[in-house]
Amino acid sequence: MRTPQLRDRQILAFKWMMECGTVTAAAQRMRTAQPGVTRLLKQLEHDVGFALFERVRGRLTPTPEARLFHREVVSVWRGIDHLRDTATRIREREVGGLRISTMPLLGMTFLPDVLADFVPEHPDADVELTTFRSEQVIDEVMTQRCDLGFAIVAENEDRVDQTRYRLPSLCAMSLDHPLARRDAIAISDLDDQALICFERHDPLRIELDRRLESAGARPRRRIEVSLALQATRLVSHGLGIAILDPISAASWGQGGVTLKPLAVELGEDFSLLTPRDQPLSQLAQAFRAAFLRKLETLNLPSWS
Repeated sequence: MRTPQLRDRQILAFKWMMECGTVTAAAQRMRTAQPGVTRLLKQLEHDVGFALFERVRGRLTPTPEARLFHREVVSVWRGIDHLRDTATRIREREVGGLRISTMPLLGMTFLPDVLADFVPEHPDADVELTTFRSEQVIDEVMTQRCDLGFAIVAENEDRVDQTRYRLPSLCAMSLDHPLARRDAIAISDLDDQALICFERHDPLRIELDRRLESAGARPRRRIEVSLALQATRLVSHGLGIAILDPISAASWGQGGVTLKPLAVELGEDFSLLTPRDQPLSQLAQAFRAAFLRKLETLNLPSWS
């Protein structure tokens, strides 16, 4: 069985015919004459080996086979549009564009704060900051739809280049809490304390529960939340202690709460991702440097 010889102009004529409904409208979209569109459609029918249209009451009506074929054409067309978009992004990156994809932990407050310092130093740069789940950030970096990515990834992730950063754990508590006088908080200190925790599937919560069980420490009460902002808000009302990373803790920025180091690491980390074997533009290198400078400021002992 022969393989159909499909030509770009034939597919384009078919696409516009299906979407416009008439040969006249399709010809207008292609900026050509009606006989030219009709000829392209007949050539396409010959090449694919089945009828695409039937004439009903003087109009060309798509056959069921044409509708099935059109769904595949639309799918392929989206892929071509994606390629065009990728080419545009690559071209714009070369003339001063910077695209960053990040997980919410960094995207909500920390990276906007980095940009507050970075943008005035690069006033002509076009910058795009988008927030995705970590899995999508990896895909954005792999396909080079962004220059830099920030995500939580597995150590054996080899589809992108990565630099890992480990965050210490901090205990957030009200200023008048009995433990606020300690220089650091041990896991055993959390015994019989009201604890504000993230949801059970959160990696930080899983490791914290493991450490508590190992130390024989049993919190008096647990309040579960989804977001660090919720946790710090509850802490400010004196409802318990929350275990946070420095980035989430710094986003609170209000009084009434103090931060103390947790004496053990819970393994909270993230990675800065770049396309594999792809050199960074000068603009991306400059942003990475600004990010690292900001990261060095996170080890804040307390709010007050």
